[in-house]
Amino acid sequence: MTEDKEPAELPEAALVTGASSGIGFAMAHELARRGHDVIVVAERGVDEAVRGLSEHMDARVTGLEVDLATPSGVEEAVARARDLGARTFVLNAGIGVHGPFLHTTLQDELRVVDLNVRSVVHLAHLVVPDLVRTGTGRILVTSSIAATMPAPLFATYAASKAFLRSFAWSLRDELAGTGVTVTTVLPAATRTPFFRAAEMERTHIGRAPKASPRMVARRAVDALLDGRAEIAPGLQAKAMVATAWLLPQPARSAFHGWFYAPGARR
Repeated sequence: MTEDKEPAELPEAALVTGASSGIGFAMAHELARRGHDVIVVAERGVDEAVRGLSEHMDARVTGLEVDLATPSGVEEAVARARDLGARTFVLNAGIGVHGPFLHTTLQDELRVVDLNVRSVVHLAHLVVPDLVRTGTGRILVTSSIAATMPAPLFATYAASKAFLRSFAWSLRDELAGTGVTVTTVLPAATRTPFFRAAEMERTHIGRAPKASPRMVARRAVDALLDGRAEIAPGLQAKAMVATAWLLPQPARSAFHGWFYAPGARR
């Protein structure tokens, strides 16, 4: 008679959205470097990201190319996460629309809401019950220093990041004692394709010095694994958060709006 063996535990996997470039790719790299299997989720560029992450890594890296701005894309990502036993979720995917709200298209603005806000709420609502049932899990939400102040010329993006910051803090408090932690990261301007995609290369913030994605990722993953509530990685991020506390609202709006205005030509 043979003894029944306990089923082998699946290796701990981390799902990272928006992981084909920028901060998301850097966080996926950091998690893989620390031995986590990684599921790269993005709308495009996934195969190249998986190849880049798999090089010189012992972790298993898989990819899923879906549009998270759609409910079906979120549901497909969650199904993959469940198949691979993911208990760590980095909700990082996001886009921005730059320019006067009067001149941007409704379609573009609503896509910011769908990807930055709705997909995070949808994905969290699907995975949190699973994590609570097992009594273990980690969620990292990528907000932004833009969450700390109104942002003329970048209104919907800043509002979406303020929503994410508030949502993550609220969810963290609700899940206290369950074994599931929620961490928020507030990056400052970072060297990623974001500014080119949002057509912001000529703005003050587009021309300003930027943080390294690797530094942001390293500190964000440290906070995630430690179960910390929030991190603003780097001196610029910390300075912006402090400024938001010190300035009255009209001054915050004017100060932050300057960053998104066109800068001097070089």
